[in-house]
Amino acid sequence: MLPRGVVSLCGFCLIAALAPGQGPAVPQSADEESSVAQSQAAKRVDGHLVRTGVVNSPTEMLTTFMRPLRCDAAGNFYLQTDASNPAIRKINPKGERIALFRPAANPTLKIDAAAGFTLAPDGQLYELVSPHEVKRYVFVYKPDGTFKEAIKLEPGFAWTTHALAVFPTGQILVAGSEFDRDPMAASWPFTGIFAADGRLLKELKLDDDNTLRDMAVSGDPRVSSPTIPNANHAVSFTQMETASDGNIYLMRWTNPAIVYAVSAGAEVVRRMTIDPGGDGYRPVEIHASQNRIAVLFYDEQTKDRIMKVVDLQGHEIATYDERRDNNGKSIDGMLGLGFACYTENPTRFVFLGSSNEDRLQLWTAEPH
Repeated sequence: MLPRGVVSLCGFCLIAALAPGQGPAVPQSADEESSVAQSQAAKRVDGHLVRTGVVNSPTEMLTTFMRPLRCDAAGNFYLQTDASNPAIRKINPKGERIALFRPAANPTLKIDAAAGFTLAPDGQLYELVSPHEVKRYVFVYKPDGTFKEAIKLEPGFAWTTHALAVFPTGQILVAGSEFDRDPMAASWPFTGIFAADGRLLKELKLDDDNTLRDMAVSGDPRVSSPTIPNANHAVSFTQMETASDGNIYLMRWTNPAIVYAVSAGAEVVRRMTIDPGGDGYRPVEIHASQNRIAVLFYDEQTKDRIMKVVDLQGHEIATYDERRDNNGKSIDGMLGLGFACYTENPTRFVFLGSSNEDRLQLWTAEPH
Protein backbone atom coordinates (compact mmCIF):
# COMPACT_ATOMS: atom_id res chain seq x y z
CA MET A 1 0.00 0.00 0.00
CA LEU A 2 1.44 3.34 -1.03
CA PRO A 3 1.28 6.23 1.44
CA ARG A 4 -1.56 8.69 0.96
CA GLY A 5 -0.75 11.26 -1.66
CA VAL A 6 1.36 8.95 -3.82
CA VAL A 7 -0.13 7.96 -7.16
CA SER A 8 0.00 4.31 -8.16
CA LEU A 9 1.16 3.71 -11.72
CA CYS A 10 -0.53 0.67 -13.26
CA GLY A 11 2.42 0.06 -15.53
CA PHE A 12 4.35 -1.11 -12.47
CA CYS A 13 1.64 -3.21 -10.80
CA LEU A 14 3.70 -6.34 -11.46
CA ILE A 15 6.63 -5.10 -9.41
CA ALA A 16 5.19 -6.63 -6.27
CA ALA A 17 5.26 -10.04 -7.92
CA LEU A 18 8.98 -9.91 -8.53
CA ALA A 19 11.31 -11.56 -6.08
CA PRO A 20 13.36 -9.30 -3.82
CA GLY A 21 17.05 -8.86 -4.31
CA GLN A 22 19.31 -7.46 -6.93
CA GLY A 23 18.06 -6.05 -10.19
CA PRO A 24 19.10 -7.57 -13.51
CA ALA A 25 22.84 -7.76 -13.95
CA VAL A 26 24.00 -5.31 -16.58
CA PRO A 27 26.59 -6.70 -19.02
CA GLN A 28 29.58 -4.41 -19.19
CA SER A 29 30.53 -2.86 -22.51
CA ALA A 30 34.11 -2.02 -23.43
CA ASP A 31 33.17 1.53 -24.39
CA GLU A 32 31.63 2.39 -21.02
CA GLU A 33 34.44 4.58 -19.76
CA SER A 34 32.34 6.22 -17.06
CA SER A 35 30.90 3.04 -15.47
CA VAL A 36 33.32 2.88 -12.53
CA ALA A 37 33.03 6.59 -11.83
CA GLN A 38 29.25 6.30 -12.02
CA SER A 39 29.19 3.49 -9.49
CA GLN A 40 31.14 5.60 -7.02
CA ALA A 41 29.04 8.68 -7.70
CA ALA A 42 25.84 6.66 -7.18
CA LYS A 43 26.66 6.37 -3.48
CA ARG A 44 26.72 10.15 -3.11
CA VAL A 45 23.65 12.18 -2.13
CA ASP A 46 23.85 15.86 -3.05
CA GLY A 47 20.71 17.04 -1.29
CA HIS A 48 17.02 16.54 -0.63
CA LEU A 49 14.04 17.45 -2.76
CA VAL A 50 11.80 19.78 -0.78
CA ARG A 51 8.24 20.67 -1.69
CA THR A 52 8.04 24.33 -2.72
CA GLY A 53 4.54 24.49 -4.18
CA VAL A 54 1.20 22.65 -4.34
CA VAL A 55 -1.55 23.13 -6.91
CA ASN A 56 -4.98 21.65 -6.15
CA SER A 57 -6.89 20.58 -9.23
CA PRO A 58 -10.40 22.09 -9.32
CA THR A 59 -11.58 19.46 -11.83
CA GLU A 60 -9.67 16.19 -11.33
CA MET A 61 -10.02 13.51 -8.70
CA LEU A 62 -7.12 11.18 -7.94
CA THR A 63 -7.39 8.00 -10.02
CA THR A 64 -5.00 5.25 -11.07
CA PHE A 65 -2.60 6.36 -13.77
CA MET A 66 -0.27 4.44 -16.01
CA ARG A 67 3.25 5.29 -16.95
CA PRO A 68 4.53 7.28 -18.66
CA LEU A 69 3.67 10.74 -17.39
CA ARG A 70 4.48 13.67 -19.66
CA CYS A 71 4.68 17.45 -19.65
CA ASP A 72 5.15 19.96 -22.45
CA ALA A 73 7.01 23.25 -22.84
CA ALA A 74 3.93 25.20 -21.74
CA GLY A 75 3.82 23.37 -18.41
CA ASN A 76 0.83 21.15 -19.24
CA PHE A 77 0.70 17.60 -17.87
CA TYR A 78 -0.54 14.44 -19.58
CA LEU A 79 -1.92 11.53 -17.53
CA GLN A 80 -3.12 8.20 -18.95
CA THR A 81 -5.86 6.19 -17.25
CA ASP A 82 -6.24 2.42 -17.17
CA ALA A 83 -5.47 0.61 -20.43
CA SER A 84 -8.87 -1.16 -20.53
CA ASN A 85 -10.72 2.19 -20.53
CA PRO A 86 -8.08 4.41 -22.04
CA ALA A 87 -8.07 8.19 -22.01
CA ILE A 88 -5.26 10.71 -21.68
CA ARG A 89 -5.98 13.89 -19.75
CA LYS A 90 -4.21 17.14 -20.51
CA ILE A 91 -3.94 19.23 -17.34
CA ASN A 92 -2.76 22.85 -17.35
CA PRO A 93 -0.44 24.30 -14.63
CA LYS A 94 -3.55 25.37 -12.66
CA GLY A 95 -4.68 21.76 -12.43
CA GLU A 96 -7.55 22.22 -14.89
CA ARG A 97 -8.36 19.69 -17.58
CA ILE A 98 -8.09 21.37 -20.98
CA ALA A 99 -8.19 18.39 -23.36
CA LEU A 100 -9.01 14.69 -23.49
CA PHE A 101 -7.43 12.20 -25.89
CA ARG A 102 -9.57 9.08 -26.42
CA PRO A 103 -8.89 6.19 -28.84
CA ALA A 104 -12.65 5.75 -29.12
CA ALA A 105 -12.63 8.96 -31.16
CA ASN A 106 -11.69 6.76 -34.12
CA PRO A 107 -14.93 4.89 -34.95
CA THR A 108 -13.36 2.51 -37.48
CA LEU A 109 -11.49 0.31 -34.98
CA LYS A 110 -12.66 -1.52 -31.86
CA ILE A 111 -9.98 -0.86 -29.23
CA ASP A 112 -8.97 -3.54 -26.73
CA ALA A 113 -6.32 -1.47 -24.95
CA ALA A 114 -4.05 1.54 -25.28
CA ALA A 115 -0.84 1.89 -23.32
CA GLY A 116 2.08 4.20 -23.97
CA PHE A 117 2.12 7.66 -25.49
CA THR A 118 4.48 10.49 -26.29
CA LEU A 119 4.50 14.12 -27.38
CA ALA A 120 5.98 15.04 -30.75
CA PRO A 121 8.08 18.21 -31.18
CA ASP A 122 5.12 19.85 -32.96
CA GLY A 123 2.83 19.31 -29.95
CA GLN A 124 0.83 16.41 -31.38
CA LEU A 125 0.24 13.37 -29.17
CA TYR A 126 1.10 9.85 -30.38
CA GLU A 127 -0.47 6.85 -28.62
CA LEU A 128 0.17 3.11 -28.92
CA VAL A 129 -3.13 1.32 -29.52
CA SER A 130 -4.09 -2.36 -29.59
CA PRO A 131 -7.32 -2.89 -31.55
CA HIS A 132 -9.34 -6.10 -31.66
CA GLU A 133 -6.98 -7.62 -34.25
CA VAL A 134 -3.36 -8.73 -34.54
CA LYS A 135 -2.11 -5.43 -35.94
CA ARG A 136 -0.77 -2.62 -33.74
CA TYR A 137 -1.39 1.05 -34.37
CA VAL A 138 -0.24 4.51 -33.42
CA PHE A 139 -3.05 7.06 -33.06
CA VAL A 140 -2.12 10.69 -33.63
CA TYR A 141 -4.05 13.55 -32.00
CA LYS A 142 -3.93 17.31 -32.40
CA PRO A 143 -2.97 19.31 -29.27
CA ASP A 144 -6.66 20.01 -28.50
CA GLY A 145 -7.43 16.26 -28.32
CA THR A 146 -8.95 15.97 -31.79
CA PHE A 147 -8.23 12.64 -33.44
CA LYS A 148 -6.06 13.12 -36.53
CA GLU A 149 -5.01 9.75 -37.98
CA ALA A 150 -4.31 6.08 -37.36
CA ILE A 151 -0.92 4.68 -38.38
CA LYS A 152 -0.74 0.91 -38.84
CA LEU A 153 2.68 -0.38 -37.79
CA GLU A 154 4.09 -2.94 -40.20
CA PRO A 155 7.08 -4.84 -38.73
CA GLY A 156 6.21 -8.06 -40.60
CA PHE A 157 5.55 -10.34 -37.61
CA ALA A 158 3.27 -10.77 -34.61
CA TRP A 159 4.31 -8.58 -31.71
CA THR A 160 3.22 -6.29 -28.89
CA THR A 161 4.26 -2.71 -28.23
CA HIS A 162 5.63 -1.11 -25.06
CA ALA A 163 6.89 2.44 -25.66
CA LEU A 164 7.40 5.02 -28.39
CA ALA A 165 8.94 8.40 -29.10
CA VAL A 166 9.01 10.70 -32.13
CA PHE A 167 12.09 12.21 -33.75
CA PRO A 168 12.05 15.83 -34.98
CA THR A 169 12.08 14.28 -38.49
CA GLY A 170 8.70 12.64 -37.86
CA GLN A 171 10.04 9.11 -37.73
CA ILE A 172 8.80 6.95 -34.85
CA LEU A 173 10.93 4.79 -32.56
CA VAL A 174 8.95 1.91 -31.05
CA ALA A 175 10.04 -0.66 -28.46
CA GLY A 176 8.14 -3.92 -28.29
CA SER A 177 8.38 -7.69 -28.09
CA GLU A 178 8.21 -10.19 -30.96
CA PHE A 179 6.23 -13.29 -30.08
CA ASP A 180 8.04 -16.64 -30.15
CA ARG A 181 6.53 -19.52 -32.12
CA ASP A 182 5.86 -21.15 -28.76
CA PRO A 183 3.18 -18.93 -27.17
CA MET A 184 4.41 -19.85 -23.70
CA ALA A 185 8.05 -18.99 -24.44
CA ALA A 186 9.69 -15.67 -23.66
CA SER A 187 9.28 -13.10 -26.40
CA TRP A 188 12.13 -11.40 -28.27
CA PRO A 189 13.02 -7.76 -27.61
CA PHE A 190 12.30 -5.59 -30.64
CA THR A 191 13.25 -1.98 -31.34
CA GLY A 192 12.41 -0.41 -34.67
CA ILE A 193 12.30 2.92 -36.46
CA PHE A 194 9.12 3.41 -38.47
CA ALA A 195 8.25 5.94 -41.15
CA ALA A 196 5.35 8.32 -40.58
CA ASP A 197 3.16 5.96 -42.62
CA GLY A 198 4.00 2.91 -40.44
CA ARG A 199 6.59 1.23 -42.67
CA LEU A 200 9.48 -0.37 -40.78
CA LEU A 201 12.63 1.45 -41.84
CA LYS A 202 15.15 -0.36 -39.67
CA GLU A 203 15.25 -2.83 -36.80
CA LEU A 204 17.85 -2.04 -34.14
CA LYS A 205 19.72 -4.77 -32.29
CA LEU A 206 20.59 -3.43 -28.85
CA ASP A 207 23.61 -4.77 -26.98
CA ASP A 208 21.71 -6.33 -24.10
CA ASP A 209 18.74 -7.84 -25.96
CA ASN A 210 20.03 -11.43 -25.95
CA THR A 211 21.12 -11.29 -22.32
CA LEU A 212 17.75 -9.96 -21.15
CA ARG A 213 15.87 -12.58 -23.15
CA ASP A 214 18.10 -15.35 -21.78
CA MET A 215 17.21 -14.18 -18.28
CA ALA A 216 13.51 -14.34 -19.12
CA VAL A 217 13.89 -17.83 -20.68
CA SER A 218 15.55 -19.12 -17.52
CA GLY A 219 12.76 -17.64 -15.37
CA ASP A 220 15.12 -15.23 -13.64
CA PRO A 221 12.92 -13.51 -11.02
CA ARG A 222 14.69 -10.21 -11.66
CA VAL A 223 12.89 -9.85 -14.99
CA SER A 224 10.09 -12.45 -14.97
CA SER A 225 7.04 -13.28 -12.87
CA PRO A 226 5.75 -16.62 -11.50
CA THR A 227 2.25 -15.72 -12.73
CA ILE A 228 3.43 -14.69 -16.22
CA PRO A 229 6.15 -17.19 -17.21
CA ASN A 230 6.87 -15.59 -20.60
CA ALA A 231 7.17 -12.04 -19.21
CA ASN A 232 10.28 -9.90 -19.55
CA HIS A 233 9.73 -6.80 -17.44
CA ALA A 234 13.15 -5.39 -18.31
CA VAL A 235 11.77 -4.95 -21.84
CA SER A 236 8.03 -4.47 -21.27
CA PHE A 237 8.68 -1.60 -18.82
CA THR A 238 10.91 0.20 -21.33
CA GLN A 239 10.57 3.99 -21.43
CA MET A 240 11.72 6.63 -23.91
CA GLU A 241 12.42 10.35 -23.89
CA THR A 242 13.45 12.70 -26.70
CA ALA A 243 16.28 15.02 -25.60
CA SER A 244 17.56 18.39 -26.79
CA ASP A 245 20.23 16.77 -29.02
CA GLY A 246 17.50 15.23 -31.19
CA ASN A 247 18.27 11.71 -29.99
CA ILE A 248 15.77 9.45 -28.29
CA TYR A 249 16.92 7.91 -24.99
CA LEU A 250 15.54 4.40 -24.49
CA MET A 251 15.70 3.08 -20.91
CA ARG A 252 15.39 -0.57 -19.86
CA TRP A 253 13.94 -1.59 -16.48
CA THR A 254 17.22 -2.86 -15.06
CA ASN A 255 19.62 -2.14 -12.22
CA PRO A 256 21.70 -0.23 -13.12
CA ALA A 257 19.33 1.31 -15.64
CA ILE A 258 20.53 0.71 -19.21
CA VAL A 259 19.99 3.70 -21.50
CA TYR A 260 20.60 3.82 -25.25
CA ALA A 261 20.79 7.05 -27.25
CA VAL A 262 19.27 6.45 -30.69
CA SER A 263 19.59 8.92 -33.56
CA ALA A 264 17.11 9.72 -36.32
CA GLY A 265 19.68 8.15 -38.64
CA ALA A 266 18.84 4.78 -37.04
CA GLU A 267 22.13 4.47 -35.17
CA VAL A 268 22.73 3.66 -31.52
CA VAL A 269 25.15 6.49 -30.79
CA ARG A 270 25.64 5.74 -27.11
CA ARG A 271 25.02 3.09 -24.45
CA MET A 272 25.24 4.19 -20.84
CA THR A 273 24.17 3.02 -17.41
CA ILE A 274 22.70 4.96 -14.51
CA ASP A 275 23.56 3.39 -11.17
CA PRO A 276 21.06 4.08 -8.34
CA GLY A 277 23.58 3.02 -5.69
CA GLY A 278 21.51 0.15 -4.25
CA ASP A 279 20.60 -3.32 -5.50
CA GLY A 280 16.85 -3.05 -4.88
CA TYR A 281 16.17 0.07 -6.94
CA ARG A 282 14.38 0.03 -10.29
CA PRO A 283 13.91 2.98 -12.67
CA VAL A 284 10.37 4.34 -12.47
CA GLU A 285 10.34 7.34 -14.80
CA ILE A 286 12.70 9.26 -17.09
CA HIS A 287 12.48 12.90 -18.17
CA ALA A 288 14.88 15.13 -20.11
CA SER A 289 15.48 18.87 -19.90
CA GLN A 290 18.04 20.77 -21.94
CA ASN A 291 21.20 18.60 -21.87
CA ARG A 292 20.26 16.56 -18.80
CA ILE A 293 18.22 13.50 -17.92
CA ALA A 294 16.49 12.80 -14.59
CA VAL A 295 15.53 9.27 -13.55
CA LEU A 296 13.43 8.40 -10.51
CA PHE A 297 14.38 5.08 -8.86
CA TYR A 298 12.21 3.13 -6.41
CA ASP A 299 13.02 0.25 -4.06
CA GLU A 300 9.93 -1.94 -3.60
CA GLN A 301 11.28 -3.56 -0.42
CA THR A 302 12.43 -0.47 1.49
CA LYS A 303 10.01 2.01 -0.23
CA ASP A 304 12.97 4.36 -0.68
CA ARG A 305 13.10 6.69 -3.67
CA ILE A 306 15.98 8.64 -5.14
CA MET A 307 16.39 10.95 -8.11
CA LYS A 308 19.45 10.69 -10.33
CA VAL A 309 20.43 13.47 -12.77
CA VAL A 310 23.00 12.82 -15.49
CA ASP A 311 24.13 14.59 -18.64
CA LEU A 312 23.47 13.19 -22.12
CA GLN A 313 26.71 11.21 -21.97
CA GLY A 314 25.64 9.54 -18.73
CA HIS A 315 27.99 11.46 -16.43
CA GLU A 316 26.68 11.99 -12.92
CA ILE A 317 25.35 15.49 -12.14
CA ALA A 318 23.46 15.04 -8.88
CA THR A 319 21.58 12.59 -6.65
CA TYR A 320 18.61 13.70 -4.52
CA ASP A 321 16.63 11.81 -1.94
CA GLU A 322 13.65 12.49 0.33
CA ARG A 323 13.77 14.52 3.51
CA ARG A 324 13.37 12.17 6.46
CA ASP A 325 12.65 12.53 10.16
CA ASN A 326 14.72 11.00 12.94
CA ASN A 327 12.91 7.69 12.47
CA GLY A 328 13.80 7.56 8.79
CA LYS A 329 10.27 8.33 7.61
CA SER A 330 9.70 10.54 4.58
CA ILE A 331 8.57 14.02 5.63
CA ASP A 332 6.95 15.11 2.38
CA GLY A 333 6.35 11.83 0.58
CA MET A 334 7.88 13.87 -2.21
CA LEU A 335 9.54 11.28 -4.38
CA GLY A 336 6.36 9.36 -5.15
CA LEU A 337 5.92 7.20 -8.22
CA GLY A 338 4.09 10.01 -10.01
CA PHE A 339 7.12 11.84 -11.41
CA ALA A 340 5.54 14.05 -14.08
CA CYS A 341 8.03 16.73 -15.16
CA TYR A 342 11.62 17.94 -14.90
CA THR A 343 13.03 21.34 -15.89
CA GLU A 344 16.42 23.04 -15.58
CA ASN A 345 17.39 26.68 -14.86
CA PRO A 346 16.15 26.53 -12.17
CA THR A 347 16.09 22.82 -11.30
CA ARG A 348 12.51 21.79 -10.60
CA PHE A 349 10.60 18.51 -10.44
CA VAL A 350 6.83 18.04 -10.49
CA PHE A 351 5.11 15.03 -8.91
CA LEU A 352 1.52 13.89 -8.63
CA GLY A 353 -0.15 13.85 -5.24
CA SER A 354 -3.61 14.06 -3.68
CA SER A 355 -5.46 16.21 -1.16
CA ASN A 356 -7.39 14.90 1.84
CA GLU A 357 -10.45 14.99 -0.42
CA ASP A 358 -8.67 12.84 -3.01
CA ARG A 359 -8.28 15.76 -5.38
CA LEU A 360 -5.38 15.54 -7.80
CA GLN A 361 -2.48 17.75 -6.76
CA LEU A 362 0.66 18.89 -8.55
CA TRP A 363 3.66 19.05 -6.24
CA THR A 364 6.65 21.17 -7.18
CA ALA A 365 9.96 20.22 -5.56
CA GLU A 366 13.42 21.78 -5.65
CA PRO A 367 16.77 20.56 -4.34
CA HIS A 368 18.02 21.86 -0.99
